[in-house]
Amino acid sequence: MSNESLHLAIKLKDSLSLAQFHWNEGLFYYKNEKLDIAYSHYLDAYKYYESLNNKFLSARMLYNMSIIQNDVKDYTGSEILTFQAIKKFDKNKHPLYLYRCYNNLGTVYSNLKEFDKGIEYYELALEYLDAVENKKTREESVFNNLGLLYTNKRDFKTANIYFLKALKNDSLKKINISLYAKLIDNLAHNKILNGETLNVKKDLFEAKKIRDSINYLSGIIISNLHISNYYLLKSDTINAINYAKESLRLAKKVDNNRDYLAALKLLSQIDTVNTNKYLRTYLKINDSLHDDERKLRNKFTRIRFETNNYIKEADRQALNKIIVLFTSTLIIIILLLLQYLRRQKSKNKELVLEAEQQKANKDIYNLLLKQQAKLEEGRLIERRRISQDLHDGVLGKLFATRMRLDFLEIEGTKDIQDNYQKYLEELQGAEEEIRVISHALNSQVFEEDFNFKLIIEHLLNEQSSILNYNYIIIVKENINWDLITDIIKINCYRVIQEATQNINKHSKAKNIRISFLLINNTLKLQIEDDGVGFDIKKCKKGIGIQNMTNRIKKLKGSIEIISKIKTGTTLKINIPI
Repeated sequence: MSNESLHLAIKLKDSLSLAQFHWNEGLFYYKNEKLDIAYSHYLDAYKYYESLNNKFLSARMLYNMSIIQNDVKDYTGSEILTFQAIKKFDKNKHPLYLYRCYNNLGTVYSNLKEFDKGIEYYELALEYLDAVENKKTREESVFNNLGLLYTNKRDFKTANIYFLKALKNDSLKKINISLYAKLIDNLAHNKILNGETLNVKKDLFEAKKIRDSINYLSGIIISNLHISNYYLLKSDTINAINYAKESLRLAKKVDNNRDYLAALKLLSQIDTVNTNKYLRTYLKINDSLHDDERKLRNKFTRIRFETNNYIKEADRQALNKIIVLFTSTLIIIILLLLQYLRRQKSKNKELVLEAEQQKANKDIYNLLLKQQAKLEEGRLIERRRISQDLHDGVLGKLFATRMRLDFLEIEGTKDIQDNYQKYLEELQGAEEEIRVISHALNSQVFEEDFNFKLIIEHLLNEQSSILNYNYIIIVKENINWDLITDIIKINCYRVIQEATQNINKHSKAKNIRISFLLINNTLKLQIEDDGVGFDIKKCKKGIGIQNMTNRIKKLKGSIEIISKIKTGTTLKINIPI
């Protein structure tokens, strides 16, 4: 099934499945004590997880490899890979795996006889274990490791404290009987090394019984060795030799070299008759094991070298990716900045042009005002001249004629005299009428909004002359044009100019009505015509309509165009002032 999954994973180029395959293979060979093959598979799985940028699973592979190196006494290699795994685990998300890493480091330094460092890392393991919800019996396992460390340190008293601390868990015998057996056996052995015998035999045989019941052969071998030490302490050489031989037999059966050597060493000390035989066998196997372990360590060194090179290459590629990403980002930022500056420059040009256009509009408006003022001034001069001519010329002559007639003595009938007097009075009335007209012509009284209305009237007079349509201008009395800015006036003028040009081009109107209202500080301009109209939905907005819309929007106003075919067109414009 594993090979089938490998075949499919290769076919699909599924890196995640390939990584899982190598992980499973590594676990299989580790359980079957094919440590070099297991290590290679874990390394392959690690490479795939690294390529997938899965830090968590690649860290787990590093941890698995570090355990194998610890098993073959490659403590330096185990230490290096464990620290690499720790760097990848997240402190907040993976406290369980950090506990395992620091627990392994504690064992590594304990085996290296660096007991202080071992204690430090075991304590760190316990700190991370505090953040794990389901601790199971992991805390008791660390206490057992600390007990063994202090035993190796020959601090038997402290070792006892940790073994007993772990045994305080009353449910330990039910939930992890193998660990319970290990703890009571280690406690008893610690007492033996310290020369104590109280309750030792009971604990040793209880542990052996438990291990027998679960068929834990490695544990049985250790129990036999510890019982042999107990009988040696009690000077019972026969039993000591028997239990040591039993350990030797079982160790050879399960190919447990570590305990086989321990049994040979113990027998060389207590079986004086066969001491030389046991020593020769011990030295031969020990040398052979050292060679095998050296070969494995060398093999792992080569593999680790490849791994380090792979990590360096991966780091180099990651650095290259960062450099490329940084460079690309920098280029994009520069391009965006250049684009922003270009747009800003263009916008500034538009603002300058708009300001110039507003200035030009204002100048045009002022010119219109001046032109209108000159026209009005000419009219006023002409009125004064006519007034003066009437007053000084015609009125003077009439007055002189009437005075001469008044001095004439007219004789005749009474009717003739009455008619004469009547004509004199009519001449006097004509004099008074001419005097009133003369004064009226000489008057300079104008409305405040006279100039702006005249400009609009002048515009409509020019535009209406093209198609000869009628127009009417309505301005409500509450509008004070002096309080309305020139910008608003200019744009209103331009909108009316654009609207009347459109009327001339398209409308065929006969009547136009323009009205100005002021309601709630809003100037309302309405332009109506009775022309042919158009369909707003179908008609495209030309430049003229767009210009009008843009002008009103710049004044923060609104424009609405209402039109239907054969019903004319209405423009409703609202401008806040």
